[in-house]
Amino acid sequence: MMILFPEIDRKKTKKKVHELLSTYRSLLRIAGEKNVPKITASYVFEVNQNTNNPIQRAETIIDRKRLAANELTKITNAMNQLDRYDRQLLYDKYMDRQFTTNIALYMTYHMSESKFYRELDKAMIRFAESYESGQLLIEK
Repeated sequence: MMILFPEIDRKKTKKKVHELLSTYRSLLRIAGEKNVPKITASYVFEVNQNTNNPIQRAETIIDRKRLAANELTKITNAMNQLDRYDRQLLYDKYMDRQFTTNIALYMTYHMSESKFYRELDKAMIRFAESYESGQLLIEK
């Protein structure tokens, strides 16, 4: 019998989320501008589904681009399942084109350092639950 809510190894799960979201900016560059999600004022991500890409010569470029676009879609879908606060926190930390330090982030959010990390940890766990139906969750 499968347990719906198994005990989660929070540390390993957050590490997996961090590893995935840390690749976000690279995925954007690989996927190309046409696949970059637009972010609305309420941090809702919208994927551009334009498939009129010119034919590339090297299949590896096409495959890499397609894989990056697919991964962006998975991340976008997971982000859109989160509430606005979690989306904004994760966006500012991992996705904004202007890389910002954690110190600048918790000052921007008017939080103590410890509160910022607690809030970020919660957002990361919620993202792990949302990504591909919990694919990033690591059980104890």
